[in-house]
Amino acid sequence: MAGTIAVIDYGVNNLASVYNAFTHLGHPVRLVDRPSGLSNATGVVLPGVGSFDRALDALHRRDFVRTLGAMIDAEVPLLGICLGMQLLCATSAESHRGAEGLGMFHGELHRFGRGMKVPHMGWNRVQTMGHEALFVGLPADPYFYFVHSYYFDANADPGAVVGTCRYGETKFAAILARGNVLGTQFHPEKSGVVGLRFLDNYARGILAGEGTGGLI
Repeated sequence: MAGTIAVIDYGVNNLASVYNAFTHLGHPVRLVDRPSGLSNATGVVLPGVGSFDRALDALHRRDFVRTLGAMIDAEVPLLGICLGMQLLCATSAESHRGAEGLGMFHGELHRFGRGMKVPHMGWNRVQTMGHEALFVGLPADPYFYFVHSYYFDANADPGAVVGTCRYGETKFAAILARGNVLGTQFHPEKSGVVGLRFLDNYARGILAGEGTGGLI
């Protein structure tokens, strides 16, 4: 079905809030638990809650890694949320075997340091960097809701950073983008009115056929 956002169900992620957010906004959305279900999707969402290795194993078992790679090459818009964003990076210190992610963003995820409460949980301000179409109707440097123990250094791949956040003395990437791939470390679907507006801006852009190129 064309003109639809496909949310990937790979058995380890929290889907209901993401699916319900797009439904509430009135955008066509479907859950997909196998690669064939991604056929003709206008955009794909990769949510994620849990550990890097477990999530990556689940994606491999269902053959989503190969399919997502092909869709990225074909410039199909892809949004990774929280762990979903982390899976789009090169690798993570959370991996016990040095597993490789999808590699869209260049750098390793690190664990927040000693003396910091982990996970980083709660509302934090995101400093945005241009890309006005993504943030239409949002306040300047909006607050979003975070739950994560690992972070992507804002200096690791600076050309991909669209938004940053600080937790203690650590400055990390809150939003990453490259080509038609977008990732948010925060949970827009759990970020109230601001998060819904962010998802609405994103969905309107890709469903209008602009891809993320029209947004970022």
